[in-house]
Amino acid sequence: MGSDKKPDKKKSGGGGGYKWGSAVIWAVGQWAVNWFLTPETHLWSIVSACFSAFFAGWTTSALLGRFAKWGANAWVMMVLGVLIGVAVFSGAFSGIATAYDWWTAKNVKVDWEKLLAFLITWAVLPPAALGLLTGLYVRARTPAGAKK
Repeated sequence: MGSDKKPDKKKSGGGGGYKWGSAVIWAVGQWAVNWFLTPETHLWSIVSACFSAFFAGWTTSALLGRFAKWGANAWVMMVLGVLIGVAVFSGAFSGIATAYDWWTAKNVKVDWEKLLAFLITWAVLPPAALGLLTGLYVRARTPAGAKK
C-alpha cells in the first residue's frame, strides 16, 4: 500500500562547511604565494597574511553562499567570486594589526585610490583566481534554493 512508505526526510544541518573549506583554501593559497614567490618575507608577515586570507576566504564564501542559495549559476558565481574576492582581499583585512582598527572604527570608509592601485598590480591575480575557485566551490556545495 502507499501508506507504508516512509516519508522523505530532509537533510538537517545548515551546510556552512563551504565557509571553512574556502577559508582554509585562501589561507593555504596565501601561504604558497608567500613561501614560493616572496621567500624573503618574515615569518610574522606570512602568519599575518595567512590570517587575513583566512578571513577574506570566509567572507567571500559567506557572501557567495547567499547568491548560490538564490540559484545563481556557475558562471555568475565565478564572476561574483572574482569581484567579491578581489574587493575583500584588497583592503578589508590587511593584517592582524588592522583587525582591532576595524573593530573599533566608527566611520568605515572605502579607500578607492588604494583599491585602484591594487587592481593594476600583479598582486590581484591570486585573489582573483581564489575568488573564481571559491565561486565554483560554493556553488557545488550549496543547494540551488527551493525548487518549484
